[in-house]
Amino acid sequence: MQKSIIFIIFLLFRIGDGNENCPQIIGRSEWADVDAKSINYLIIPIPYVIIHHTVTAECDTRSTCIAQAENIRSYHMDSNGWDDIGYSFLIGGDGNIYEGRGWNREGAHTIGYNKKSVAIGFIGNFQEKAASDKMLNAAHKLIHCGKSEGILRADVRVIGAKQVTATKSPGSQLQKQIRNWPEWVSTP
Repeated sequence: MQKSIIFIIFLLFRIGDGNENCPQIIGRSEWADVDAKSINYLIIPIPYVIIHHTVTAECDTRSTCIAQAENIRSYHMDSNGWDDIGYSFLIGGDGNIYEGRGWNREGAHTIGYNKKSVAIGFIGNFQEKAASDKMLNAAHKLIHCGKSEGILRADVRVIGAKQVTATKSPGSQLQKQIRNWPEWVSTP
C-alpha cells in the first residue's frame, strides 16, 4: 500500500513538471495586461526561427525584464499601431524566456517571414556586445522545445533578421554567435 502511494505521488510530480524538454516560459499573462487586438495563426510545423535584438536597455532581473517587455509591447502597439508585440518570445539578460505572441501566432517582426517563422527577440543591443551565455542557453532550450513538441520543423532553420531584410538586427555580435548554432543557415 505504501509503495502504491509513493508511486502515485511520483507520477503526480512527473505530470506536474510539464514537458521535460521545455524550459519555463514566463507567460504573457504574468507580465502584460493588454491582449492582442487580433490574431492570425501560423501553420505548424514552423520552418524558421528568426533572431532579433530589441535595441533597448538590457535587463538582468525578472522585474527589470518584465518592465522592458512591457515597454516593447507598448511601443509596438501604441506607437507603431501593431495588433500586438512583434516577437513570439523575448529572452532577458536574467536568462528567462518571456512569451510575446507565443508559438502559434503570426508575428510582426520580419516582412516576408511573419507567416512562416517564430521570432526570438534578445532584450538589449547586441551590435557591439555579445549576448550572455544565459541568454544563448535559453534560446537553445526554447528551440529544442519547439522541435521536440513538433511546433518547429525537425530541420528548422535559424537566421538573423539581417539575412532576409534591411536591418542590423540581431546586431553584429549576436549574428556572429548564432552562426555557430547547428540550426543556423547562411541562405534561407
